[in-house]
Amino acid sequence: MIKIGLIDDNVQFTEILIDFLSTFTDMEVIGVAHNGMKGMELIKNQKPDLIILDLIMPYSDGLSLLKNIYEENITTKVIILTSIGTEDAITQVKELGASYFLMKPIELSHLPKMIMSICSENISMKPALKKVMHNTNNDEKLELQITDILRSIGIPAKLKGYFFLREAIQMINNGCETSFSKVIYPAIASKYHTTPSRVERAIRHSIEVGWNRGGIEQLDFVFGNTVSPLKGRPTNGQFIGIIAEHLRVQKGMKIESSTSV
Repeated sequence: MIKIGLIDDNVQFTEILIDFLSTFTDMEVIGVAHNGMKGMELIKNQKPDLIILDLIMPYSDGLSLLKNIYEENITTKVIILTSIGTEDAITQVKELGASYFLMKPIELSHLPKMIMSICSENISMKPALKKVMHNTNNDEKLELQITDILRSIGIPAKLKGYFFLREAIQMINNGCETSFSKVIYPAIASKYHTTPSRVERAIRHSIEVGWNRGGIEQLDFVFGNTVSPLKGRPTNGQFIGIIAEHLRVQKGMKIESSTSV
């Protein structure tokens, strides 16, 4: 079991990370701190195998904390996850022993493999990696769009089904076969170390929550006349398929508007 500490002043973001990492049976978030001073206490008291650290925090920033870790020869591995990415900052954290420097926003699905890699062997931050982390690719942009839609509908990130929904919508949007029981649920279950039936139930529960909490205007904007609160909650397949189609239409509109004279 890999013990993970989160040190970031963004409470909502740490809650999202906790919910996401809790879906993996070989990882456990053992503590959270929202400033550098509390972060050092967490490291000394809880002794995590790895911390995910923001650089910009009150009282004592992430760079100061990283210096303390380095000077005291603490063996905890460090992933820097921040919205500030100057070349000077990257150089400093590399010299102080951080394993990776990641820029927000990130594709959360990349984290587990990275954590496993860092904790299974000693690796250093490769120069080629920095360029990858500085560029927000199409998958990351799509994830942000899906996140905005799910939150606006009223589906909270604390639900496990939230992450499963996002994965399913991305798969459909990227052209995956639309067989939920045979392809999509098993693929998500394999990725999150769970079962297809649990994926299906978690998605259904998340849709129910969003359908009961979501604003009528936002539901109408995404779903139009296809489904409505008056017609009842859509099935998992309807919900996922309509959002994926909505994203494709929005993308087409943006392309058309940018090419028109």
